[in-house]
Amino acid sequence: MAKPENSKSNSSNLPPFVQSSAKIHPTNDPESDPNSYSLEKFRLYETRARYYLIGSDRNKRFFRVLKIDRMEPSDLNISEDPVVYLPQEVKSLLQRVAEGNRATGGLNFIAKVYGIAGCINFLESYYLILVTKRRQIGSICGHAIYCIDESQIITIPHVSVQTDVAHSKTELR
Repeated sequence: MAKPENSKSNSSNLPPFVQSSAKIHPTNDPESDPNSYSLEKFRLYETRARYYLIGSDRNKRFFRVLKIDRMEPSDLNISEDPVVYLPQEVKSLLQRVAEGNRATGGLNFIAKVYGIAGCINFLESYYLILVTKRRQIGSICGHAIYCIDESQIITIPHVSVQTDVAHSKTELR
């Protein structure tokens, strides 16, 4: 995910259930500056229409949101929310998403992950390759270097929009 810009975000083009009073929080304190952090841990949630990948810094002070559309079986539509959320703001966002999707199954926690290794397209669908287990193998100038111990592949399109090809022997192979 890209680092946030210094300007305030414009959330007016977001769906009503994702509207937020959260803004990019400028500060002069380098210890809590949202422009100088990296995202290290992620939580993946799903609704029928989207995946939400919520990333946090090491101390869980700043959060970012990546939205992945699940309603197009053969297209990959990913958007990054430009807002940097504080803990109470991301909790409120998740509550609003859950309430807005209650009629179609709500918001469900899928996995705790350490990153996205990539996306891949086979015959029918795109798949998300997630890092689910990591191990530190060294460091360079104080920055940890990890290897991937376990990964998980998740089909992006919701089952309701997949065709028979998505479940075929050829696609599974």
